[in-house]
Amino acid sequence: MARTLGVNDSALQRILRGLVGLGVCAESADGRFSLTSAGAYLRSDHPDSVQPRLLLNGEVHYALWTEILTTVRTGEAASQCVFDMPFYDYLASHPAVGQLFDRTMASAVRYRHRPAVAAYDFGQFRTIVDVGGGNGALLAEILTTNPQPTGIVFDVPRLAEGVRQTMDAVGLTARCRFIGGDALVAVPAGGDAYVLSNLVLNWDDGEAILALQNCRKVIAPEGKLVLVDWVMPAADEPREGFRFWDTLMTDLIMLVTFGSRRGRIRTRAEFEAVFGAAGFTLTALVPTQSSVWVIEGAPR
Repeated sequence: MARTLGVNDSALQRILRGLVGLGVCAESADGRFSLTSAGAYLRSDHPDSVQPRLLLNGEVHYALWTEILTTVRTGEAASQCVFDMPFYDYLASHPAVGQLFDRTMASAVRYRHRPAVAAYDFGQFRTIVDVGGGNGALLAEILTTNPQPTGIVFDVPRLAEGVRQTMDAVGLTARCRFIGGDALVAVPAGGDAYVLSNLVLNWDDGEAILALQNCRKVIAPEGKLVLVDWVMPAADEPREGFRFWDTLMTDLIMLVTFGSRRGRIRTRAEFEAVFGAAGFTLTALVPTQSSVWVIEGAPR
């Protein structure tokens, strides 16, 4: 393996033994190493692979953590210090990193999309608009589970081909189409459900309210606004287990990526305030088997 990879054999052996200690690899009596069942999630062909997430952490997020003291001192995004530009500008100017980011977001099917789809009745809708829908992974999960609705994936134009590939792979091309654009400018009309997943946390309150107002302008009178997002516990709300840990870590990633004035995890009260300013009433906060919630709003 060392010869194939062009690395030092002694160093590689010690790394592999470290992975044995972490339960990622196993070592046999004759000195051979193999992946454990946990380690198999590192394979790109595993159906629930975490490979994109680990590569994004190692190649992008770890670099941001080196400047977290700058963020704490100034409130500025560490991405500005590390990349000399805002985070999304960096993704746009480095296509390979942008593609890795897109694959990472799409890999959230198992631990974020499926629990949300299982917890909420998306089958009640006729047309679902997934605002900031990426490569369409969430909408594909929704439409696969619920045969009645049709869907629109709305995101930046560069993602059109990724959406086509996603829908082709699951046979949903006839029930879903892509529209390119910017949610801070306008969103497509015609939906009775507007879904925003892992999106509002990237924006400050002004941007979040603007995007939701754009949804409010075109949503059907009896439609629903549906967010799939984390909710920061407040007051005496539970703060235990993986849900709380994942919520905190996601909030800290938002901090170093966007700085103190933009992306963050909001409390229920903060979601209610943003919804209200955009013309919606928060009507339900639905827990899932994951760390995310389904947050439902109705137009006022």
